[in-house]
Amino acid sequence: MLNRVFPVCAAFAALALPIFAGVARGYIVGPPMSLEALTNNSDIIFKGTVISSGAANEKSGFPSVMGFVTQETDFKIVSIIKGETTGSPLRFVHYERDSTRGLSPYEPQYYHFEPGRTYMVFAKKSVRGQIFKQISMFQSEKEDQGVLLCANDNSEIVSSVKDIFWFELMALLKSTNGNDVVYAIDQLDDMSGGGSGLSGLSEFDRKTVIGVLRKFMTNSDPKIAREAIGVVGSHNPYMSTVREASWLVTVGSAKLPGFAPMERTENTGGKLYWKELVSIANSKADATTRALAISALGLTREPSLRPYLVQWLSDRNAAMRSSATVLLADFPTLASHERIAILAGDTSAAVRTATAREIGFAQQVTASDIAASLITDPDAGVRKMAAMSLLTFPPDNNEVAKVFSANLDNREFEPLFLIALSSNDAGPYLDALAKAIEEKPTPTNGWGGNTDLAAWEILFKYLQNQPFDEIRSGKFNRYLDAMEKVGSYSSTYPRDIYAFYVQRGMTDRAKAFRSKADKAVTYDLDQYFEQVDQQFKQVEASPSP
Repeated sequence: MLNRVFPVCAAFAALALPIFAGVARGYIVGPPMSLEALTNNSDIIFKGTVISSGAANEKSGFPSVMGFVTQETDFKIVSIIKGETTGSPLRFVHYERDSTRGLSPYEPQYYHFEPGRTYMVFAKKSVRGQIFKQISMFQSEKEDQGVLLCANDNSEIVSSVKDIFWFELMALLKSTNGNDVVYAIDQLDDMSGGGSGLSGLSEFDRKTVIGVLRKFMTNSDPKIAREAIGVVGSHNPYMSTVREASWLVTVGSAKLPGFAPMERTENTGGKLYWKELVSIANSKADATTRALAISALGLTREPSLRPYLVQWLSDRNAAMRSSATVLLADFPTLASHERIAILAGDTSAAVRTATAREIGFAQQVTASDIAASLITDPDAGVRKMAAMSLLTFPPDNNEVAKVFSANLDNREFEPLFLIALSSNDAGPYLDALAKAIEEKPTPTNGWGGNTDLAAWEILFKYLQNQPFDEIRSGKFNRYLDAMEKVGSYSSTYPRDIYAFYVQRGMTDRAKAFRSKADKAVTYDLDQYFEQVDQQFKQVEASPSP
């Protein structure tokens, strides 16, 4: 009976008590509301010009949040789009950032209004008469949701909320204020899905938005031009370092501890307007803008780009060479070992970093030796990028495994190469995994992520697959001791350790671990152990197959 499979993961998947709620912000934020949902949830939608703003009444009903104050902003009404008010001015209560009050790990939905500027505002009724308040206290993935900056204080000439948004954003694009133009570009980007797809909004057709914004790629203001190029290039992962790790996990053969894959993205604008981007790259614009135009061609894989790419790779400007080097990932026949080796020896650290990115983006396992040499580069950024690319290669490849083995004691990346080597076969690395779990080393280059947790999961999986009799024999006690030092990441891990012991009939060890784990946390962990006991009793009581 003791050797029957105990369905721990399936039975208790819903019982996990997460300790870490989010990644980027450190807490979970919800998806943005559509304009239709915003409209339906609003008691009033108005266009108004800011008169003044000051501290809110103490009875505003807004909870106190460190780093933020509750403000009351008075608006001169321009037009009412939904709802009604007794007149102008209208008072709107909202959060606003106040750094003098310290920093908070949590950000509510908040707004900053400029006196004299006009906004479209979605609001709900307050408990105090004709005073209105922000529609939600909680931030969404669209941080300014519920408010739209307007180009002027003219009354609306269209009736639907979506049409008003489009009309206002088109007017802002004609502004002589560069910041307003950038704002409009960003709003149109967000509301047509954006390159990352994080916003989840599809208020405007993406191709239509890209078609409108393409003409701004050659704007005389570099800030506007680059913002437009970003939209046309669909924020593809070649365009910035922010998404490089997630893209490596997406295209790679192995996981990167601490990073999750992203959805595969399409570069719609780059494919449609690659000729314009090439023209910008070859123009007299500043080097930063020209280099960004090259990056905006990422994932287009347009065959006609080949001669231009060869030209850009030898450009005198390092930013141009860097962008072109990453773009090589789309053209494997151009990315010969000889060419990659030359780029890896470039005098610019930026180009050498780009070389490491290209090796990973293209999954050029044949260039493992070049990436290995970049791990010893004088520049920390180059070393980190080389390690990231290598770690997404298949560890069962002999040449890749040699590089991993040579770097097991590399303190800068400990225990990443150990995790990679042991992911397919943990047997030869049990002592090293146990040590990593107990000492919890972390890469010294700002890697991030719970690398010791990855080591724990590998060791635990290995132990789960060992014969019950051998586990009970004491042969693996050294590793069981290490397994118990998982840390307080979630109720999932101590629960599964306890179930592991119960399933194998190790009653004394299960009891001792349960007592120790209960004392180590501040929440009620015992309820999860009880669930294990109940589930095991049900399994034991069920007839044998």
